[in-house]
Amino acid sequence: MNAYDPNFLDGFNLPLPSFAPHLQADIVEDLDLTGAIIADYVHYSLAMNGAEERRSPVFVALNIDQNLLKKTNRTDRWRIDPRIAPEFQLDNAYYRNNDWDRGHMARRTSAAWGANTPEAQRASNETFYYTNACLQHANLNQDEWLGLEDWVYALELDKDGKITSYSGPFYADYDRSVHPSGQPLALVPAGFFKIVCFVNKQDKLEVRAFIIYQDEKALADKSGRKKYNNQVYQTTVAQIEELTGLQFEPEVYHANPMKHCTRPTNTTSERTVNGEPVLVPEMIEVAKPSDIQNEISARQTIKDDVVDIFISAALVNPRGKDRGNEWIALINLGAEDVDLTNWTLTDNQDHPVAVGNVTLAPGESVVIKQLGKIQLGNNGDVIKLYDDQGARIDWVNYTDKMVKPGVPVLFLSPRDTLDLRV
Repeated sequence: MNAYDPNFLDGFNLPLPSFAPHLQADIVEDLDLTGAIIADYVHYSLAMNGAEERRSPVFVALNIDQNLLKKTNRTDRWRIDPRIAPEFQLDNAYYRNNDWDRGHMARRTSAAWGANTPEAQRASNETFYYTNACLQHANLNQDEWLGLEDWVYALELDKDGKITSYSGPFYADYDRSVHPSGQPLALVPAGFFKIVCFVNKQDKLEVRAFIIYQDEKALADKSGRKKYNNQVYQTTVAQIEELTGLQFEPEVYHANPMKHCTRPTNTTSERTVNGEPVLVPEMIEVAKPSDIQNEISARQTIKDDVVDIFISAALVNPRGKDRGNEWIALINLGAEDVDLTNWTLTDNQDHPVAVGNVTLAPGESVVIKQLGKIQLGNNGDVIKLYDDQGARIDWVNYTDKMVKPGVPVLFLSPRDTLDLRV
């Protein structure tokens, strides 16, 4: 049974990524120091970041054949890979009695394929090496990251059921850390990336690239746009290269519909420094599969860093019946009056409701109680605000951990949707 195959996709060669010079120094190399150790497993291969404070896979490249996926048993027998020195791997001491899961980079169920069930079971078992794990918050591993993995697992855009994916962590200047007694400190990744490659029904290579954060302090970027933990963003391959130090083949870059631009996510304000335009990556929130962009997707105009009207709170789970008792609050944090006539609110199912004939003075707020078809899910949802031209003015999300009976969910106060207990 083979490891990662760069020729897995029909007609395309997608080799493993290379390393930028600043990353190369941390890559675990063979004893002769002649090159990176590429650890091969069933259907996937990886390289390790050996820096003492990281000791995590720098990438995991996985081939998935949807035609041969099998139902297998989960063993949970995690082990050190003896081919790589133990000092370059985080063992169970780093995952014990805290909020951090052993987050698979090569997902067990996606790797569990083969000509028969024993082959698929072997592939499933091979995913339980610490080299294939990262410190991933339990909420993230069991919710949004899992949702992205489910989308890959059930992908229907490919022509032949074959998918290649690259996954891994990225770090930032403000990483949290885990420091077990008697063990060296390890940094917790600021987030994770996933690049999904497939051949479409017209025999063209297509790519979708995603990042997801699990560290609120790492969320600021060049575009200045508000972002959230535990939220999947579709973005550019170049953005992932910048975050990780990895370098992908040009084919991967060009087959991704997301680009760099001078107007982040189609806002009306161009970014400049000393009069020169600054290129920033497109980043689009993905809350459901239909949010994922392709080559012909029309980009939405977003003004959440231009217009100072915000979704400030929502009563998601009122005591008693939900219908008729839920509400959403808006506030004007700008310096001028704003007319909200013909503005609309929507939920994640894009059910619209009119805000009404309301003008908000600076500092003034309004509560929208007639929500029509909008039903705020108690297990998490998205709320969006659009102006009278259809431009998105604000976008907020919440998780089930933030919902309490009779208590509004607040969106403007500092918050961390990962609810850490460390």
